[in-house]
Amino acid sequence: MQDSNTYDFIFAGGGLAGLSLAYYCNKEESLRHKKILIIDRDAKETNDHTWCFWEKGVSPFEEIVFRKWSQVWFHGTNNFSKLLQLGEYQYKMIRGIDFYEYVIPILQKNPNITFLQASVLETENPSDTESVKVKTDCGDFWAKDFVFDSAYRSNYQKPQYQNMLQHFKGWVIETEEPVFQPDEPTLFDFRTEQKTECRFVYVMPHSDKKAIVEYTVFSDNLIQQSEYEHYLIEYIEDKILSKLPELEKSVVYSIKEEEYKIDETEFGIIPMSDEPHIQIPAPKVIRIGTAGGYVKASTGYSFQRQQRRLQKLTQELVTSKSDFYEFEKGKKSWKKPKYIPSWKSLLDTILLRVMLTKKHSTDDIFTNLFKYNSTEKVLRFLDEDTTFWQDITLITTVPIMPFVKAALEIIGRVVRGK
Repeated sequence: MQDSNTYDFIFAGGGLAGLSLAYYCNKEESLRHKKILIIDRDAKETNDHTWCFWEKGVSPFEEIVFRKWSQVWFHGTNNFSKLLQLGEYQYKMIRGIDFYEYVIPILQKNPNITFLQASVLETENPSDTESVKVKTDCGDFWAKDFVFDSAYRSNYQKPQYQNMLQHFKGWVIETEEPVFQPDEPTLFDFRTEQKTECRFVYVMPHSDKKAIVEYTVFSDNLIQQSEYEHYLIEYIEDKILSKLPELEKSVVYSIKEEEYKIDETEFGIIPMSDEPHIQIPAPKVIRIGTAGGYVKASTGYSFQRQQRRLQKLTQELVTSKSDFYEFEKGKKSWKKPKYIPSWKSLLDTILLRVMLTKKHSTDDIFTNLFKYNSTEKVLRFLDEDTTFWQDITLITTVPIMPFVKAALEIIGRVVRGK
C-alpha cells in the first residue's frame, strides 16, 4: 500500500449522491481535514441530468435552483385537468451542469480533496481493521475510514421482488413564438396512449419560448428510442404547437425547423424496485444514492430523499454514532444490518404489484389521488411525511380492491417463500 494512494474517505462515484455528501462533509469543521478522493468516470462538463422536486422552505442548493413554481398542471383520466396549488410547497428544478459548476469548485478549494476521472471496477470487502481497496482502471486506492459507494448497481432481477423501471427521454425545445406559460409547468399529463403501462409527459418551462418536454414510462421493459421520439413529437404537435400540420409518422424528426428546435436531449433509467438494498455491505463500505436504496420505489423520485439521508449520514460521521456499529467495553465494531420492511415500504410494494400485474390503470390511480385530496397532502404522502392514519385516509380515495388483491398476493408469496 502506497501512502500517496491512501485516503481517509473515497467516494466511488461523483454524481449527485457523491458530490452532495462531499459538499456536506466539506461544510463540517471536524470532517474538512479528511483526505478525500472522489472518483467518477465522467468529467461533469455537460448538462446530463435535470432534477425536479417539491420542497418546503429553502433548499441546501437554493442558490442554483434554475426554476421554481407554486402551482403545477395535472391532466388525468375522465377529462380531469386542474392547475394544482402547492400551498407551502414549491416545485423546483436544478440542472445538472449548474450543480456541478457550483459544487465542484467549492470542493476543489479544499487541498485535502482530490478528483480522479476513472471507472470504478471493484471495491474489496475488508475486515473491521483493514483499509478498503478500490480498484479502478487508473490503479488501486485505499480508504482508511470509509468508501461511499454510489457506483454499485443491482441487476434487479430477483423474481421474489417487484421490479420495474422508470425510463424517460426529454428534449429542451425552443420555439419561434411564445407558447409556454413560464409560471405554469405540467407535472403529470396522462393524455397520451398508455399501452397498459403508466405513461405521461411533463413540461417544465424555462421561459415563454423554451421548456423541457419529457416523455416518461413506468414498465418492466425499455422501449425503442424511436418510440420515445414519436410520442414526444406527437405531444409537442397536439398539446403545444397545435397549429402544426400532421407529421409523417414514419419519419422520426419530421419537424418544421422554423417552429421549434431541440437544444438538448436527456435520457435516463431509474430503478423502481422493492428489493432490499444493503446499505452497509461490509465494514467501512457505505452505499449511497441509488446504490443505497435512496430512490422511492413507487415513484422514482430521489433528489429530496438523497439530501435528507446524506445530511443525516454527515451528522453520523461528525458524531461517530450510527446504527451500523455497536460498542462493547468501549470498542467499536461493525454490526451487520438487517433489512426490516416498514409500513411505507409495504405501500410501495403494493403499488408496484398493482402496476406490474395491471390490476388497475395507473393513470386513474394518480388521478384519484390528486382529484380527491389536497395537493399538499399528496406531496406529504409521497415524501413519507404522513402518519399511518393519514395514509389510510388517502388510500381510501383510490380504487381499493386492486390494492387488496395485490396485498393478498404479496402475503401469499411471502408465506410460500417465493
